[in-house]
Amino acid sequence: MTVMSETSGSEPATTHHVNDPRWPSRITVACANFATEPRQKEGSVDKLIRIVRDAAEADADLVIFPELAINTWGHCEECATAHAPCEWHLGEAETAGGPSSVRIAAVAAELGVHVIYGFEETGDTPGVIHNSANLIGPSGLIGTYRKLHLGIPLETDRFTPGDALPVFETDLGPIGISICYDFYNNPELSRLLAFKGARLLVNPTGRSDLPHARENLTQATLVRAQENLVYAASSNRVGGAHGGSTWAGGSVIGGPDFPGFGLALAAAGAEEELIVAEIDFDLVAKWHDWLPWTDWRLAEQRPITDLVQREFAALLAEGG
Repeated sequence: MTVMSETSGSEPATTHHVNDPRWPSRITVACANFATEPRQKEGSVDKLIRIVRDAAEADADLVIFPELAINTWGHCEECATAHAPCEWHLGEAETAGGPSSVRIAAVAAELGVHVIYGFEETGDTPGVIHNSANLIGPSGLIGTYRKLHLGIPLETDRFTPGDALPVFETDLGPIGISICYDFYNNPELSRLLAFKGARLLVNPTGRSDLPHARENLTQATLVRAQENLVYAASSNRVGGAHGGSTWAGGSVIGGPDFPGFGLALAAAGAEEELIVAEIDFDLVAKWHDWLPWTDWRLAEQRPITDLVQREFAALLAEGG
């Protein structure tokens, strides 16, 4: 049995990837409970930019918005009938560096902040669009994540899944992005992102107002953070203006509270709201002093890592 020393909570943490001195030991994160303007992308971008300015006034270093934050979301009869994106959605999509990105990047440069937001991205081949999230910093577009796990059939009728799981290097440290279903029901993605060096997991989501939705969003976010010994933040949509769904809100920021477990540092309700919290990577590094799981997985527990890999390979072979 592993026993935590009585003094470990007060001693300075040693250096791990989460508190690498190349990056700030503390950053301030903001998450928006965000209501998109239906079929008004320009208006939604205007609103997003106003909230970025509010977050900057609260000293936020990073401002996070939901899945498809600037786009209309919900059932589309034309997409469903064709099992492909309709002309209107193809027209709404834009490249990662398109007009919306340019506008948001200008504000990020002006204010010295980072911004993550969901959008419909034009694919690399005609007729293809992705459910994506852009990460923009003060120097411009840093990278784009394309959602891997799509909801069936609502999303698969419209979107094509991505084919990469990047960790983005930023001045705030390495950040990993998962979108909605990626984050909730596919924990191996968060594990891989943490293994690859992410110290903050970001979940732009569109979670509808099912029973206990906000409570579960907090629980899932804190579990992803605790099991990987990193911080995590989820930003959700709100409102019911898009038809077919009412979004639950409940945006949350949190992580391991050494020597205790996951703690929500800030959590939103069901209405439009901006939450802000400072996260302390030296604090979470103390968990790595006691439980250096990434080191163990590659050394003492490497046989278990190899076993997991073999089990996945066997399942794939049986299914093929």
